[in-house]
Parts: sequence; structure tokens; C-alpha cells
Amino acid sequence: MDPSQLAAISSSTAAPVVPSCSPATAPPSSSASVLQWPQPTDVGHALFNPNNAPLLPSFSAEAAAASTMAIVSLSHTHQIISLKLTNINYLYWQMQMKPYLSGQGVFGFVNGSNSCPSPHILVADGVSLQVSQHFLRWKQQDQLILNALLSSLSMEVLHLVVDCPTSCSVWHTLEQGLASTSNSHIMQLHGSLQDLRQGDDSVTQFL
Repeated sequence: MDPSQLAAISSSTAAPVVPSCSPATAPPSSSASVLQWPQPTDVGHALFNPNNAPLLPSFSAEAAAASTMAIVSLSHTHQIISLKLTNINYLYWQMQMKPYLSGQGVFGFVNGSNSCPSPHILVADGVSLQVSQHFLRWKQQDQLILNALLSSLSMEVLHLVVDCPTSCSVWHTLEQGLASTSNSHIMQLHGSLQDLRQGDDSVTQFL
């Protein structure tokens, strides 16, 4: 057998070359991936997770909202609002009460812009309900406003708001029941003043 045939046989029986596995092309380790739960959102004052993922136990949007809600006591209302509401002085009473409540930062409760939040929220399991702390603090503030309003009413109009559970319902009930009456009374007084004539009477006789 000549040397060229021996070389051909030797190359055909050599061990196959195995390509090396580069570290850059190695598959990633399963432990390198980190699971990230999406942040829960607060819609309608009830917490839910849009991807049905477990809620993070340390996250609570409603608790954060409750903690930032400062309670205004309104304990000096009777000293500032000296005029008691009657059947005929609604406009004058409102002229005092509205800027007072606005200045205290709570007029949104009586005009309805700061509406009552949901009394319950979903807990971490996404099924169970618990009482909302935001609702409890809102209720506490609203009852303080309600008490301030009631303390400024006279006995002759107090019966109008017996069944009103919130400050907003009291405010709108008084507005609907007394605003037109007060307007009519004021127009009547203006007309009476315009009709007054002294004539030939002395000032003493005229008065």
C-alpha cells in the first residue's frame, strides 16, 4: 500500500471534531430570571390587579389616600357663624357658611364634588373584602361637617333635615327648601322700602 493510500485511511478514521460551547452562547440559567408582579391599581376605591396576579402585601393605595386626608375639626363654627338659619334668612346664612367651609377646605363635601368612597376594598386574595380606611376617614370628616351645619340651624328649620345622613344632603335640602323663600322675602322687603313715603309727617311721626 503506497503512502498516499495510508494517509487517506488515517484521515477517514480520525475522531470527529466537536465544536466548543462558547460561554456567550450558553443558555441562560433559570435562576437568572426575576418575576415582576405588575403594580395594582386603584379604581373606584377598590383595589384590583388587572393580570390576576397576587397583590403585593405592602402596597395599599387606599391606605395611602387615607393617611394623607387630614381631619378638620370645625370646633369653632359656632363662634364664626353667628347667624342662625331661619325660614327667611337663607341667603345671609349661606353668605357666611359657604366661604367658611371653603376656607377650611371641606366645601367639596357639601357640594358633592368630594363624593363618598366605596366602603369596602378587595384584600390580597382578590376575593375577600375589608372596610376601607379611606371611607372611614371620609365618614368621620363628613359627620363633623354635618354637626357644624346642624349647630347653625334654628329650631324652626331643623325639622327639614331630620332624615339627612350626610352634610351634602343637608346642604341641598336647605337650598331647595329655603332659597326661594328667602329670595321672595328679600324682594318683598325691597318693595316695602321703596313704597315708604314720609310725606308731610315729621320724622318722629313717620318712624
